[in-house]
Amino acid sequence: MVPSKAAKPLQVLLVDDNPIQLSLLHHLFQRHGHTTLEAKNGAEALIVLATENPDVVVSDCVMPLLDGYQLCRLLKDDRATRHLPVLLLTAQGAGLARFWAKTCGADRFLVKGRDLDHVVEVAASLVDPTGKPRPHGRPRLAQENFGVDAIQRRLAQALEQRVVETALRDSIGRLYTAEHDTLRLIRGFIEILQELVLPGALLVAYTGEDGMICHGVHGSSLGEKDRAALEAGVQKFIPPGSPGLCHWHPAGDDEDRRRAMRDPVLRVMPAVTPGYPTVGILGFLAERRAVDEYERLFEIAAEELGRLLSLEDSRLRLYHQAIRDPLTGLYNRRHLLDMLDMEIDQCGRFGHSLSLMLIDLDHFKAVNDRFGHAAGDHVLSVMAQRMAFGLRKVDQVGRIGGEEFLAYGPETDLDGLRALAERLRQQVAIEPIPGLPEADRVTLSIGLAAWEGPGDTLERMMARADKNLYQAKAEGRNRVIG
Repeated sequence: MVPSKAAKPLQVLLVDDNPIQLSLLHHLFQRHGHTTLEAKNGAEALIVLATENPDVVVSDCVMPLLDGYQLCRLLKDDRATRHLPVLLLTAQGAGLARFWAKTCGADRFLVKGRDLDHVVEVAASLVDPTGKPRPHGRPRLAQENFGVDAIQRRLAQALEQRVVETALRDSIGRLYTAEHDTLRLIRGFIEILQELVLPGALLVAYTGEDGMICHGVHGSSLGEKDRAALEAGVQKFIPPGSPGLCHWHPAGDDEDRRRAMRDPVLRVMPAVTPGYPTVGILGFLAERRAVDEYERLFEIAAEELGRLLSLEDSRLRLYHQAIRDPLTGLYNRRHLLDMLDMEIDQCGRFGHSLSLMLIDLDHFKAVNDRFGHAAGDHVLSVMAQRMAFGLRKVDQVGRIGGEEFLAYGPETDLDGLRALAERLRQQVAIEPIPGLPEADRVTLSIGLAAWEGPGDTLERMMARADKNLYQAKAEGRNRVIG
């Protein structure tokens, strides 16, 4: 067998209570040019790690005193050894073993077969090929006596950590099932996480329709300079030119919130989801001891915030795609008619007034014929923007097909809408369309209709407006009838 050509020889920590299996793995790795360290169980492995810095750990799953799952969990929960790759092996078949291996944080899991060369390949693949130095330190247990009591205490702490992590993920995940509003999601997230961070401050920045928005909560002992420092730390992750207005809220003013911080640490983490751009930032100012103790929880919170914001961003994108016309950005026919139907219902219940206008671009077919469909699309887009700008904030406008648009004015009678339509007709034709000849001004023909009281329907209003629009075009276009 030809030894594999690794980028560099590795030092491998082998952990197995079976001396035959341990010897086989030892000779196998040596034959491939690697050196080995050996331990008969997880406790011995921790003793080895107190003085050695291997590149990877290859461990059996079932061993006395401290098995492979427990060893992996202790290593992954310890800041000193968290980045040490762990490959777990079992001879008992997959079953639940694969699940437990994933749960305890193992980097890979293999079922032992007759050909153990695959173990070497997988172990080597777990090591950073760039040769970048891996953070290393003594495991926490190396500072204790490695007795049964110490091991059991650490395992109990690791189990408690898993429970807290699961509860944190579950609490944040349930936010999205209860709320579908970005601000409420952020406030719910902050409410959950502030129990870990405060006294101090917690700040969440996310991408809104108007740029980056920040919301934060702080303990009463935290000064304005501290909050400004946290804002500055978050601003480093915000794209240049994006607004970064921060909204701060004080936390509940109990004894814990009033306590001053003795050794504050400022951390900022991007909230990301794999395959998705950065959609948010998590920043906090907290006691160094709390940051060290809850570091993994903060990382999970940043991951869950990224997932939460990615889901919300996707939901908003799909929602806008469902209600917007892709060319003009205005409401599409279905959504506009749904909103108009609800307005008519409000008129019937409360006696409100309501008027609508059907709008048609004059001679639009000639634009397509003379300048092409690309120019026609450009005209539609420009005219849509002008109509949206020319209407009031309370009015709604959308494209209902081709060159035809629909707008309506709540609490507006026919006379009020007629004045609005005349002003709109004049405004949109003042400036030429960019890209078209100066003399080619696009004008509007508009037909009006008003709600005529109980018994009137959307279909009847649309029919009256359509009749008036037809009359406006028949009388020479560029006019309002109704």
